[in-house]
Amino acid sequence: MSYGAVNEEHDPAVRGAMLADTNRIDWVTLGEGVKFKLLRYCDVTGDWVLYVQLQPGVKFARHKHITPAEFFITKGTLKFERGEAGAGVYGYEQIGEIHEEAAGEGEGTEFLYIGHGPVSYIDKDDNLQFIGDGEFFKQAWEGNLPQNIVER
Repeated sequence: MSYGAVNEEHDPAVRGAMLADTNRIDWVTLGEGVKFKLLRYCDVTGDWVLYVQLQPGVKFARHKHITPAEFFITKGTLKFERGEAGAGVYGYEQIGEIHEEAAGEGEGTEFLYIGHGPVSYIDKDDNLQFIGDGEFFKQAWEGNLPQNIVER
């Protein structure tokens, strides 16, 4: 079993079976109005799993899925191009999908996010700004946020 607080008992890089108790893992700031808990990442497969807390009105920077991803909303609403996903909604994001409007709504949003590889953060002309992947979130988890993923 693996669970605990940041840099204490929880090891998100553990290989094999594991448990991560989100109630016992501290939040880490990822940008203004967004926090996360790194539940797992794998250097071999490129997968990474986050539990995310998004404040109302906070919007993720424009990004393109270069690998698929999945999410499950546990609280609040996530609003994006396809509509609104409220608590209890599962979503699948396909390769090539671009998000310009992914934002928290209502009282705040929390969701489980499963990335199956990198996400490219791009500007309005589709120029690459940076890559969000397991290594990116590992660095952020360790207190070294490489880039701001929140649009201001």
